[in-house]
Amino acid sequence: MTVTQNANETIKIFIHEQFLYDRPEVNLTPDLPLLEERLMDSLQLMQLVAFLEEKFGLRIDITDLVIENFASINTISAFIEKLKTGH
Repeated sequence: MTVTQNANETIKIFIHEQFLYDRPEVNLTPDLPLLEERLMDSLQLMQLVAFLEEKFGLRIDITDLVIENFASINTISAFIEKLKTGH
């Protein structure tokens, strides 16, 4: 399993357990638009950011809190990879 696949699975589990536990009809795929589909609100986004910082040892700057970085599980994983590698 690659780093991105690992991150995808970790993020998927967190989102499902924390935000979608009562929504079994949601098929949480890696490309599902989380914010656009209103599967997370701003408070939940902040909970996700805190989780990512702790889980992956990151510091996420407020300027990085843009939809491009948090649109889907795939974009979140790519953002994490970018922060971890510095690219």
